[in-house]
Amino acid sequence: MNFEKPSPLFTQTSPADIATRLRAIRKGRGLSLAQVEKLSHGAIKAVVLGSYERSDRSLSVTRAIEIADLYGVPLTHLLGSSQEQLLPDSQRNRIVIDLRRASRLSSLAVEDREKIRIFTTFIAWIASQRSDWNGEVLSLRRNDLSTLALLTFTSESAVIDWLVTEKLILTEPVHS
Repeated sequence: MNFEKPSPLFTQTSPADIATRLRAIRKGRGLSLAQVEKLSHGAIKAVVLGSYERSDRSLSVTRAIEIADLYGVPLTHLLGSSQEQLLPDSQRNRIVIDLRRASRLSSLAVEDREKIRIFTTFIAWIASQRSDWNGEVLSLRRNDLSTLALLTFTSESAVIDWLVTEKLILTEPVHS
């Protein structure tokens, strides 16, 4: 008999996704690696956490629970369930993108060139469709995140992780 592996109905969270999420949660809380070490009373060393965040070191379930507890997030959130917890309540249905920072993306990152190209093309298309030409901010709706996830072959949570990591989500009001 010849058995073929069934095609997955969903994309499994990868170690790189978890590493990115770890960094996004820490940075979202405004903590440095050294501050996390101090906050954990030395239980989580900065160099070790950094290696988890780069996906250079395997994260055990026990250590993942410790980190989730330290950050005050459910383990499922840390491992890939709902990334909405990273966002303030006011942004759960609508995410405001900083277009000024987005316009500088291509000069900042080398490894994400394809994702940046897709993202910038997509937000330009949304601005065009909505006739929104203020050039400073753009609101992404829930279905926009789904579409962006589809275009980048990732999940909505991975899109949110990336937006947080790249500091594209505007959390403060724009002052002209």
